[in-house]
Amino acid sequence: MSGEALRSLGDILFQVLAPIVILVAAGFTLQRRLNLDVKSINRVVYFVLSPSLVYSTILTLTFDPLTTGRSVLFASAHMLTMGVLAYLLARRWRYEGGLASAFIIAAILMNNGNYGLPLNLFAFGEIGFGYALALFMFNAMVGGAISIFLAIRGKSNRLVALRRTLVQPIVIAMFLGLFSRFTHIAPTGSLMDMVDMAGQAAIPVFLLVLGMSLAQTDVRANLSPVLRLTGVRMLVSPAVALGLAALVGLSGVAFSVAVMQASMPSAVNAIVITNEFDAAPDFTAGAVLMTTLTSLITLPALLFFLR
Repeated sequence: MSGEALRSLGDILFQVLAPIVILVAAGFTLQRRLNLDVKSINRVVYFVLSPSLVYSTILTLTFDPLTTGRSVLFASAHMLTMGVLAYLLARRWRYEGGLASAFIIAAILMNNGNYGLPLNLFAFGEIGFGYALALFMFNAMVGGAISIFLAIRGKSNRLVALRRTLVQPIVIAMFLGLFSRFTHIAPTGSLMDMVDMAGQAAIPVFLLVLGMSLAQTDVRANLSPVLRLTGVRMLVSPAVALGLAALVGLSGVAFSVAVMQASMPSAVNAIVITNEFDAAPDFTAGAVLMTTLTSLITLPALLFFLR
């Protein structure tokens, strides 16, 4: 990669990260100065904005069936591998209850939406963006549903957790979106515009909630598990992705995008979920912050390798 390309990469990383940093800082400052009710704001995201984002995205997503099939196979294998690994490590390090659930959630939920999508668009163009979008949707829907189950499981038995998971807003939105897509029965006009508008608000409010959560969090109290999670998410996950992408037959741009998306830091949505169910949200906030900072080093290095 030439010096000019590296400078361009630095520019795009700054352009992608600057809005994230500004919104997180705004949420942090608001919480410190006004002491807002984070739980209530989190519930607006959880019950209104996130389901709207999932539903509207399912309706508008375009994809190539063959490539999407391989990408979903890759994403499934990667999520399973990382989930099992995180579970075993949580047991090895004797994490229990909410912390054990949050450790797995932060390991499998990746910020491959508002971070991964623009990064892949710059690096691999419109084709890469399409692949990245399919992977983002899988992680947001399937990973989100699994994460909800894990967060609830820490508070109740598995059967109760499964029942409660199936009636969560984001899961209902996923099934409704798939139903609308395949039956062509969907809201129209101003009603659909309202859903789209709520969905567009989700990511900025995610970031504000992150900042508010960080303002209430002493990361030092969870420093050891946060550092361990950072190693799993930012070092182990890319290595696993490289092997699995080759194994399922991805190549070229699809291969590179799959690896990049699997190498993103922990998702802000992990904070939303762990906040809602009180599953070690302080740890999750620290994990999102630390993995995002670490990504400023790991992602440029990985992109240099893939290109």
